[in-house]
Amino acid sequence: MSSTPDPQRDTGSSGHQVGTEERLAAVEARVEALENAASEPSEANGFWVVDTLHKQRDQLPEGSVIFGGDLDAAGGHYSYQWQRPTEVLTDANQWADSFERLTALAHPVRGAILRRLLQSSAQVSDLIAEELVTSTSTAYHHLNALSQAGWIKKSGSGTYEIAPTRVIPLLTIISASEDH
Repeated sequence: MSSTPDPQRDTGSSGHQVGTEERLAAVEARVEALENAASEPSEANGFWVVDTLHKQRDQLPEGSVIFGGDLDAAGGHYSYQWQRPTEVLTDANQWADSFERLTALAHPVRGAILRRLLQSSAQVSDLIAEELVTSTSTAYHHLNALSQAGWIKKSGSGTYEIAPTRVIPLLTIISASEDH
């Protein structure tokens, strides 16, 4: 733990005490250094994805958005990546389709169901027992909305799970919605 200097303390053999302006300037310099460090990538982490994209720029359409991930969740391993050129992502039809899928996510009960399904697959009775939903009809209402939007799928045994191709996109949406 670093020590904080006492402004009233003698700072050396000269007998000089640190004045208010000097202390304020030192604090401002430290705050600026901390703010700059927080806004820049560390050398250890860097912008490795962006750096890799720049190196492969000739292989990608001009202006691309790429996301991906590699993780273990819901009892499985998921590796996924997706790339789209900016022109596709700004197309009005693309936005309409995307907002339909996003609308299915915009309900707290559905969010709770999806968080639960990230742990493992579940049946309607599990969701009721865990008090994520209050009734069978409520469960089916939310599960049908998520299913129609392509976020989840149902097995023949009545068990629901997040569609494998939707696990990483879902977590990407959650990550992208953080306060950056």
